Amino acid sequence: MLFDGAVKAGAISSSAPDPKGLEIRGKIENVMIKMGKNAQAKQFSEAGPGLANYMEAASKCIKCYGCIENCPICSCSENCSTKNPELVRPGIIPPDFMFQMIRFSHIASSCINCGQCSELCPMDIPNSLYMHAQQLEYERVFGHKPGYDMTLPAVNCDCAAKKADPHVTIYKRSK
Repeated sequence: MLFDGAVKAGAISSSAPDPKGLEIRGKIENVMIKMGKNAQAKQFSEAGPGLANYMEAASKCIKCYGCIENCPICSCSENCSTKNPELVRPGIIPPDFMFQMIRFSHIASSCINCGQCSELCPMDIPNSLYMHAQQLEYERVFGHKPGYDMTLPAVNCDCAAKKADPHVTIYKRSK
């Protein structure tokens, strides 16, 4: 609407793209995608399989909540499971690994890999690397791609967490 209004007002003009320019842009995009996949494979291989390396990295966590409060996807409130003393013991630094698992499960299907959780972490924990690896696995298993399919809501936790946090919704695997 805004664009159409600007064209009608004569503030801007538009024309069909140059076919040669589209071809060049396509080649550049393909190179960038390949470079991104190569970098991702390298980062994931350095992170190692399973949770062992992440548990070690997360052991530096000071529970400042910067990763949660700055996440554009997380919509937690004061009732967030990471603040539930039955799930995460208060006053324990570093927090039990349950803190990290709750945080991950809250946005498992929604992470857009913006990197804010890593960028703003005062302890330099590579949260976005592990979050992105988890999100890709979620995409592989459930077929949901955040930012593309807005019909499937975020998966949060398991049934035990549902009792602790009434905001949690459980979804079944799609066929």
